[in-house]
Amino acid sequence: MAEPTLAIPLPTAETMVAIPVSISEPDAASPANRRVYRGGFSTSICGIFRDPSRRTDCCSIACCGVLSSDRNRYLLFGELPPPLWRRLLMYLIIPALFIASLNYFAVEVTIPANDGNNDQQDDNGDATTIKVAPLPLRLTFYAYLIFLGIRGRMEKRKTRNEIMTKLYREQAAARGEEVDPNQLAHYLHKHRLDVLRAHGSYSCCYAQDLPLDGNNEFDDELEEDCCSRFWNCLSETFWNACCGMWCQCCSACAIAQEEREIERLTGNVEPKMDYITFEPFAEYFPAIQHLNENQISSFKEHARTISKLSVKLLKNVAAVLAVLVLFALSDIDKNFTLANMIVLLLTLCQAFFLEYLIWWRWNKFDISFDSVIKFFACGFLLTTPMAMIFELIVSIVTGLISMIGMIFILVEDSDLLDKLQTDPKHAMKELAVGHPVLFIFSLFLNAFVIAALCEEMIKYFGYWMVVTPDMLPQKRSNDTSNENEENTPNTKSVRSTGSGITVAMCSVALGFACCENLLYVFGYTPGQSLGVEIETLIVRSIFPVHPLCAAIQSIGVCKRDLEGQRGVGIGRILSPAILLHGSFDFALMVSAYLQQVEKIKEGNDDDSDIPKEDDAVMTADDIPTLVFSFGMVLVGCIYYVWQARAQTKRLIAMDRSVAVDESSTLV
Repeated sequence: MAEPTLAIPLPTAETMVAIPVSISEPDAASPANRRVYRGGFSTSICGIFRDPSRRTDCCSIACCGVLSSDRNRYLLFGELPPPLWRRLLMYLIIPALFIASLNYFAVEVTIPANDGNNDQQDDNGDATTIKVAPLPLRLTFYAYLIFLGIRGRMEKRKTRNEIMTKLYREQAAARGEEVDPNQLAHYLHKHRLDVLRAHGSYSCCYAQDLPLDGNNEFDDELEEDCCSRFWNCLSETFWNACCGMWCQCCSACAIAQEEREIERLTGNVEPKMDYITFEPFAEYFPAIQHLNENQISSFKEHARTISKLSVKLLKNVAAVLAVLVLFALSDIDKNFTLANMIVLLLTLCQAFFLEYLIWWRWNKFDISFDSVIKFFACGFLLTTPMAMIFELIVSIVTGLISMIGMIFILVEDSDLLDKLQTDPKHAMKELAVGHPVLFIFSLFLNAFVIAALCEEMIKYFGYWMVVTPDMLPQKRSNDTSNENEENTPNTKSVRSTGSGITVAMCSVALGFACCENLLYVFGYTPGQSLGVEIETLIVRSIFPVHPLCAAIQSIGVCKRDLEGQRGVGIGRILSPAILLHGSFDFALMVSAYLQQVEKIKEGNDDDSDIPKEDDAVMTADDIPTLVFSFGMVLVGCIYYVWQARAQTKRLIAMDRSVAVDESSTLV
């Protein structure tokens, strides 16, 4: 029986070429045997993050699923994504111009005072004025936003309908039947509501998404970790029991489901190309592998072998820095001068210097320059906004927990409740002094849950979502004798692979830390003096907690992926890093809280919300905290070195065992 083929148009330099991709004979996942969910999919829309080994599910969350959607359309239709300038124009520049126009053309409207309650009146009941933008301009802005939403949903529905069409044809071919166009149209019409639900901005789909055939025989059991168990518990209890629906945001679950299906249909289950540029690994990785095999130490040669994606990233960074330099020289903003630009460059140089030590100085042949660029960019561009969003969500939950404790206190203290209504600032000061347990508990949640848990998990998934050829099984660049890559031994040692994992995870953490440092230096306290900016940068530079925690995480990842310790899940990988990160932040927060309490008791606290330069300068009271923080970092370094040396011995033993097996096989 001939293998069925699927023609997938892929763009080349000259034209769109149809490349046949073989589909394997029916097995447990074949059309004849696998479970069939709504729309003919082989996996459920609720299956996101159910399989810990899948990397692409993370990409359906990052950038609102843009990266995954682009890859899906490329594999399915051969469509290249629109250029970056067009997306910036449509989704950033034009909305920003609308908002600026709304503020510029807004006119003041006076609201007269009346006897009734009006939220727009001031405390004295006098008439107030508000700014109102012209109605035609507001309607145009709303219409543009609606246009963007409809356009995006239409593209996503087109992709889903095409996948369902291919799945229907695949099922018909498995049954040996001809595809009737009328039956196909009826099938798509029957599932039109599922398509609408799957790609709503804030939509609900069926919670269980049960298979249509009810066949459970071929449903493979997936190995779970603590995150997937928690996800299953959440989905099977709250969403299913309380509302009976599966809730998603920005079509993340549907995009992940479609990506899983497209990979199966097109034979791209194993990663073979980059995101964004869709350059195949085979076009640039042989040159990288040649450098590593021949131990070429010229940085110029390493820079020549980077992929198109890395070139694009570096060009965009250079363009942004050039614009910032011109902005600083123009003296448009007094708060961002050439001196501030120098501080910004120093912030970048701090991260680049650590990257130089971690990669080029010690591990330049374990992972390529191309991979370092991609992992660093992922940490800077993707993980940081994701961390901010998740921290905001988690902070709302922890804030509610702290609020419950505050309610119990206010119920017992009616005087404090009255003060909270009349003078909230002084009431909060009294609450901070009189109830330290509540505040310290709130700081504990902030340090260990909001900061440590969210950031360490996001950094881990930032590493997990990036796939580079360095991390895949390799054969020698000049070996063309064996066409079957599955039977080709990996020429990269296990120890070298472990070092590459450590460098990759540290690169993500350095990108994340670099962006976070920029936010602390320039974003969170705008208008501060140059001296305070430099002091903030120095303090954050001497405590490299993020890359240290990432290195500690890499110990667990190597145990799971290289040593084969199946008991090591994401919980054991993240726990030491969360403990170190949370303890470091908790010590700083408690120290700041105790110092503020002392100022309140002494009457030296300032009611002003505007930060002063003196408040940011370190004093003698900060020395014990800095010493303790340095001790925490030192303990983390000792723990990492201890674990890394023990693991290195085990990896070397594995390499020797493999070498002995290969030599005995040759004999």
